[in-house]
Amino acid sequence: MGKSILIAAMMLVCANTVAAATPAAKAPAAKPLQPSELAGWPRMRATDFGCMLEKRFGADAGRFGCAADYDRIVWSDGCAGGENYNAGPELPARVAKTLPAPVESVSLDWEHGDLRSVTVYFDRKLGNAEIEKTFGVRIDGSNRDNLMSVNVDECAKGKTCLSLDGFEHIGGADLEEGCVPNPAPKAAKKAKGKHS
Repeated sequence: MGKSILIAAMMLVCANTVAAATPAAKAPAAKPLQPSELAGWPRMRATDFGCMLEKRFGADAGRFGCAADYDRIVWSDGCAGGENYNAGPELPARVAKTLPAPVESVSLDWEHGDLRSVTVYFDRKLGNAEIEKTFGVRIDGSNRDNLMSVNVDECAKGKTCLSLDGFEHIGGADLEEGCVPNPAPKAAKKAKGKHS
């Protein structure tokens, strides 16, 4: 019995030595982003977006990654602002560069833990028909449920940008009663509900 344990231990050591000496296989390259995917991002939770960046592109989403619990993050509100009110992961430049031309860059606008809007900047002026075909959206017309509006503007001389909006900005001035001081802790616990 002692011999069989010794042999098993030696086999384990040898297997570990061979495994350590074998070069690690390269992770498969992530499929490049397609412009039409961006139209599905507005209203996405910061933690879902961060987890997608981690799983698909191996990007570090920090506190918004797969291990984050959306419901445990204090997102704050339109009155108090706070460090988390406009917080969310950024689209890494190396990931944005996987988008085909004429996309030059992409910016994300977060509000209360949800992606409020995605702005796509182009390297030249584009017409509405080309944008609609490339992104699978309608400039004037009905769109997917997560899109409140789709707007095209001239962002710089000779360059177009596309704004995919999930919801309107909500600040203190937009609240029906305006900004009131935060409720007492007991009242805050009663009022606390699950974010949807």
